[in-house]
Amino acid sequence: MTRESVGLVDIARAAGVSRSTASRALRGEGRVSPETVERVKRVAQSLGYVPDLRASALASKSLNTVGIMLRASERSFYGEIAARIQSGLERRGMDLIIANGGGSDTSQMRAVNSLLGRKVAGLIIASGRASIAVAQYAASFGPVALVGLSSPSPTIDSIVIDPDSERYLARRVLAQGHRVVAVTTALADVSRTLHDRAEIFISELRAGGADVVDIGPAAEGGEAVDRAVATAVDAGATAIMTGDDTTMLAVLERLADQGVAVPRQMSVTGFDGVGVFASPLLGFTTMRQPVEQLGDTAVRLLTSRISGVASQARHLCIPGQYLPGRTLGSAPSH
Repeated sequence: MTRESVGLVDIARAAGVSRSTASRALRGEGRVSPETVERVKRVAQSLGYVPDLRASALASKSLNTVGIMLRASERSFYGEIAARIQSGLERRGMDLIIANGGGSDTSQMRAVNSLLGRKVAGLIIASGRASIAVAQYAASFGPVALVGLSSPSPTIDSIVIDPDSERYLARRVLAQGHRVVAVTTALADVSRTLHDRAEIFISELRAGGADVVDIGPAAEGGEAVDRAVATAVDAGATAIMTGDDTTMLAVLERLADQGVAVPRQMSVTGFDGVGVFASPLLGFTTMRQPVEQLGDTAVRLLTSRISGVASQARHLCIPGQYLPGRTLGSAPSH
């Protein structure tokens, strides 16, 4: 008998009790003697019994599982968000199921349906590439909260980093004397978060008197990064502002390959500042996303909707933390 095949009938037979008695003993309900409870639990443990939590939840009509769709769990930002959300749910006696949604509407719909099929009580979507149409579809089944992406829907909660964080980072670049600044951008239908972030960078830089060079969607990596760096260098930029730390690392690698000294010849900034990217050893100049607050707030908003305490969607902004690093320096004099 494999562990996967062990059921209540097997437990009952081995313990010499009825199936209903075995069920009550494992759930800790009354009408079962302490000796029987102890015997049933001992048998269940020896056979490797794992309770079907979904069946228990459906039977009791008290679903306590939340689903989270991430863009990619292997990325530091999403991994840390998921870990924080799981901790917050565990403190409330709730469970978490995780699914990767990727960047396309098709893959996100598949991930959402996978979570909904497990009868989750609510959904958290953490992805800068989240499809609003998919989020609205999910919201037709129950409460939904977006993390890292603002929601135009009056029925979907959203928690994002305060846009003043992007503005502050751009002002730090200006304060170092940079007047030709390259910015990595993104199409809105590919990543609304990166698109909006770049728009804020560009607006603030231009307001401060800088010439801005759009160097394209370098977040795709590979040749896109090569083109972006080449465009920045050819345009005479003295600083490159990227939309996330992964892109920043790729840009730094290309600059190193070309023998461009950072920050003496070219300054570079990132965004996110989580995991290893926040390490002082790397020294990235970046804006740290408040993953702890983002995760805790998402749990609080969603669970209050699940419990019926809150009925209206809320849209919150949380400030980031500037990490000075050593990749941003004064503009070189010519």
